Amino acid sequence: MAADPDQVLVQAMARGDTRALDELYNRYGQRLLAYLVGLLDNRQVAEEVLQDVMLAAWRGAAGFRGESRVTTWLLGIARLQALSARRRRYPVVMPLNENAANDDTGEFRRVEQEGDRAAVRAALRELPSDQRETLELIFYHELTGTEAAALLGVPEGTVKSRLNRAKTSLRRLLRWKESGL
Repeated sequence: MAADPDQVLVQAMARGDTRALDELYNRYGQRLLAYLVGLLDNRQVAEEVLQDVMLAAWRGAAGFRGESRVTTWLLGIARLQALSARRRRYPVVMPLNENAANDDTGEFRRVEQEGDRAAVRAALRELPSDQRETLELIFYHELTGTEAAALLGVPEGTVKSRLNRAKTSLRRLLRWKESGL
């Protein structure tokens, strides 16, 4: 893995440099917020949790070993903070569709390329949380399957199957919305 330029910021944070924290927030705050909104489905709660994420990153900077990209580390902190917030506020139980077929992302990419992001966001909200999170980590946050598996604490095969189910469900939802039914 190539050297991560953001590691310099984490090292500076570990030395107490608040400007490094500000810079890390400037670089990743919006991405983290989008991820948290997807996990929590509540922008206000997500904004509160983002502050917890940055505080946890500040406090944990000295313990960052550089075994992953800083982005992956921050997403991991965000995920743990979101799960904790979700347990405190409301339990969410979403069933998995085990019968979904394996297919490509053609429909997803077509809609995104046409600029119909609102339809994609609405369809994403309808996916089970584990599928939505996996899809967002891979496509929006550009994690590898291995990185996503480590972040989620599941085998890489589980990430692949969740991703396939998410793409199939998303394709079905987008076709349904297109048909106007």
